[in-house]
Amino acid sequence: MKKLVATVALGLCALLATAQTATNFTCADCHGEVHDLFSELDAGKVIVIDWVMPCGTCTGPTLTTYNVVQSFLDSHPGRVQMYLVDDYANTSCTALNSWKSNIGATNTISFSNAAINMNDYGGPGMPKIVVLGGSDHTVFYNSNNTVNASALQSAINAALAATGVEERNGLAAGSSVHPVPAADEARISFTMAQTAPVQVGLYDLSGKLARNIHSGVLSPGRHSHVLATHDLPAGNYVVRITDGKQSATLNLPIIH
Repeated sequence: MKKLVATVALGLCALLATAQTATNFTCADCHGEVHDLFSELDAGKVIVIDWVMPCGTCTGPTLTTYNVVQSFLDSHPGRVQMYLVDDYANTSCTALNSWKSNIGATNTISFSNAAINMNDYGGPGMPKIVVLGGSDHTVFYNSNNTVNASALQSAINAALAATGVEERNGLAAGSSVHPVPAADEARISFTMAQTAPVQVGLYDLSGKLARNIHSGVLSPGRHSHVLATHDLPAGNYVVRITDGKQSATLNLPIIH
């Protein structure tokens, strides 16, 4: 019964998210640069907004959101951006930037501006996370207090597909890894446009190969490889996929 209730609740959340459209704002970030949400969505960007207090309760979901967004950096350069927003614009930019630096979410654009209102998306959360994208300015994900990494990654992929911007890198298009972070195992998926020899490896941040995931010729189409991570030291890694001409790099933090 509990599983059924949870399934219905998740389905209802997804329905509410996809039935909603974004609310525009035009305001400056903490560095003084002005952003117009609809202009950025119309240009093909996917915007992930994370409202925080900030506080300790926000740290875990924010880092999960941050790591998922980071996993799209190489496969969709410049296309997925995370906005870190003070919930009621009553925290200074200095304090907000200090908090995001302390937790390691540095590659985000921070705002302390009441123009970005979480109540436009169904009420407050701690934190509250939404995914916005497409020319129709659709809400693809809307969650309060927690985040599901796989659902978030799927929402970003759906938002990217809705932008209508053609991918230039066939190998990088649709490259993904989940769950993020990984504990026991992770699944790496990517699409091949043509037959080619492919190498997939897991590297630590010094560039040392930690695990060879695949080495060999692959045919056109979608491919997935499962990486066992239970016996690897916890830390930050990258998955590198290359066919000799094109490459994609995905961030993969491992926790135990």
